[in-house]
Amino acid sequence: MDPSLCANNCGFFGSAVNKNLCSKCYNEYLKAEAITKSIQGLTLNKASPNLSDSCVTASASAGAFLKKKNRCKYCNKKVGLTGFECRCGDVFCGRHRYPEEHACKIDYKELGRQVLIKQNPMIDGDKLQWRV
Repeated sequence: MDPSLCANNCGFFGSAVNKNLCSKCYNEYLKAEAITKSIQGLTLNKASPNLSDSCVTASASAGAFLKKKNRCKYCNKKVGLTGFECRCGDVFCGRHRYPEEHACKIDYKELGRQVLIKQNPMIDGDKLQWRV
């Protein structure tokens, strides 16, 4: 059985499992297929009169989500990769990472109670129906 070359003629050997593509070409094929599926999944809103305005606002909001906070909210120290993200949504340095240090408004005791209630449901049904 003679191995076949890649269907994209890149010079490597392909596999029948990978549609006669080498591993690199097959990965590129899968990425391109995923992109086309995601594009087909999008629906355009034909009721909007000006598409360029909606595209500009969409790109502006996407840019806001991509920006990573890299300074401590309390002392404005640059934290980079060593920053600690609190449940309140802010990033803090090692000194201000604890809720007591940055005056966090999140009630951790109540959050803990809610988690315990969710994980351990109380059984209220009485097993003996004849008992009053």
